[in-house]
Amino acid sequence: MIQLKLLIWFMAPVGMMAAISFILYRSETDIRPGSEMARVLMDKARRWNERFDLTGFLHHEDGFFFQWLEGQPDNLAAIMERIERDPRHRNLTYLARGTQAERQFSRWRMGYSTRSEASVLRWLADHPVVIRERKEYAAGMLAFLRERESLLN
Repeated sequence: MIQLKLLIWFMAPVGMMAAISFILYRSETDIRPGSEMARVLMDKARRWNERFDLTGFLHHEDGFFFQWLEGQPDNLAAIMERIERDPRHRNLTYLARGTQAERQFSRWRMGYSTRSEASVLRWLADHPVVIRERKEYAAGMLAFLRERESLLN
């Protein structure tokens, strides 16, 4: 099962990995997918991610952002401080954070999908993911985002 493999990856010892940090979070937003405000936000995010050498993927659905960001620890921390202060993100919840051997989304400054392409809520319901278990939920979210990314290529 993909979730089990990803759970092991999330729990790998930090000392055995390169210093690529990652964060997966969920936040609430009033921005509508496909709106001018969403387009402006994505353009800005891509510019900031370029400047800070970050990569990642954001899924926007039903008033929520689900975002995976990765890069050097200091750069990632600086961007997350900005996101935490941004009023367009409310009730930000970290689902996973840690280090990894390589980037998951190395070709994307900020990949983006919305419910019109695929629903993460439906995807989670159709897969054996226990949402109450944070590590399993995070592994499922990463699997969904990786699937979305593979379809954009």
